[in-house]
Amino acid sequence: MATRALIGYFDDDRVLTTTYNHYDGYPDHLGKMLDKYFSNEELAKKIAGTGYISYIDDDGNIEANNKRNPDKTELGRDLDWEDALLEMAKEIDNYGADYAYIWYEGDGDWSEIKNTGIRSMVDQLANQLASAATMYGPVDENKELKEENMNIILDKVKEIKPLFPGMDDKILVDFVKTHIEDIRGASDEDIKDEFEEFFSVNYETGADYMEEKLYTANEMGDKAVEDESASGAFEEAVNWRGETLKEQFKRLSK
Repeated sequence: MATRALIGYFDDDRVLTTTYNHYDGYPDHLGKMLDKYFSNEELAKKIAGTGYISYIDDDGNIEANNKRNPDKTELGRDLDWEDALLEMAKEIDNYGADYAYIWYEGDGDWSEIKNTGIRSMVDQLANQLASAATMYGPVDENKELKEENMNIILDKVKEIKPLFPGMDDKILVDFVKTHIEDIRGASDEDIKDEFEEFFSVNYETGADYMEEKLYTANEMGDKAVEDESASGAFEEAVNWRGETLKEQFKRLSK
């Protein structure tokens, strides 16, 4: 029966070496064969480095109809523990594996993972490879909460963006981050007033933060565009209209 599996070896250099197993990858066969014939550091590393296995027979002999190199996935650079677990789960899924058997050299044992979806495998890996987490330093237990909060912020930015045509998204994100409680449930006018105060305190001019179409050459004056810097051109535009920055912003954001 073509029950596919991944056989992996995870080392202290944060490299996951993996081999594809095509047949009989279920725990009652492959799991038992790994425990019986490949349950030490040297043998676990060797079998995970095979590359391709058709199946392992009842005597522990490896049968392989094809040859290929093992895959090596670096799980160190710029990754925290949660990211490393996610990459492991994706690797299992990319193999089309129903099961994965991973040996971590710090544990000296096979961990058995059933492919019941990426999120589920991340949880299984976190439980069974818990000792490997120490390689990545303290686990950020608030990461999921932070991600959830950021999603809320981005949703709010999308909601209020029509009130500020041309405004840089980064500025709107900073605004929502610091004023989300102030603008929650507020009217459009109150949100504009709140943003106006935030903008005037944090940004000297609006020239660098609005889309070019809001400040055309005609509005700025040809001479200002040709002779002045971006900020100077902006100031020329203000003087030409006889508006203060505050007045111009109110007009543009209507």
